[in-house]
Amino acid sequence: MPAQPLSQDQLSEAAKLKDLFKSWQASRKESGLPSSQEAAADMLGFGQSALAQYLNGKIPLNIDAGAKFAALLGVGLSDFSPSLADQATRVAGSVTGLRVTDDDDHAPPTIAIPMVSVHVQAGIDGFVIEPILDEDGRHYVPRQFIEENDLHPDSLVAVKVRGDSMQPMIFDGDIAVVNTIDRTRKNGGVFAMNYNGQAVVKRLTYDRREWFLASDNPDFEPVPCRGADCIVIGRVVHFTPKNFRDRL
Repeated sequence: MPAQPLSQDQLSEAAKLKDLFKSWQASRKESGLPSSQEAAADMLGFGQSALAQYLNGKIPLNIDAGAKFAALLGVGLSDFSPSLADQATRVAGSVTGLRVTDDDDHAPPTIAIPMVSVHVQAGIDGFVIEPILDEDGRHYVPRQFIEENDLHPDSLVAVKVRGDSMQPMIFDGDIAVVNTIDRTRKNGGVFAMNYNGQAVVKRLTYDRREWFLASDNPDFEPVPCRGADCIVIGRVVHFTPKNFRDRL
């Protein structure tokens, strides 16, 4: 039986996704990074044929595929599919409050998310994530935390924090979990940022009608967060202390 044709809304969303994908490819090429559909399919975790069909409006997007595209392209799900973003919110809300125990074989107590390094360019609203393949390449987040906070695992990545600017909360070597579809600035929130071409973890503050990147370490002065020099990658929603030596 032939597949049902996509609706006009679905075709419009596919076209938006294709435009974002082309911008991602152009950015990758400028950086000398793999940018082919085959390379993207490997990062997304599904075949090149499926990727092409999503981009060309031959098959409809679903929440899982949409979240993977959003994480790859460094955009919000709503940037190309408001309908899926609404659907994801409803699905996440429906599982809030579920209790998880170690005895439940069908609901393991943790969820694995990828450990990645983040590559950014100055002035470009997007980023490239590269999997870290040493050890097992994954970080484990409590399932209950993800469900209670309405998070979608496919939109989460784990990064290793470098430097001491966020001490005493986050130390060099700690693991920060970033929600790549939550890019709305919030006063006092901790975010992964593209600051003038450098990926940093900072606290966003708002004072006298201006945004600043602030450090928890008082030795570092806040810096203005303006325009294309300061772009949100995602909000830090969880962190795991790994550097215990410097805490002693």
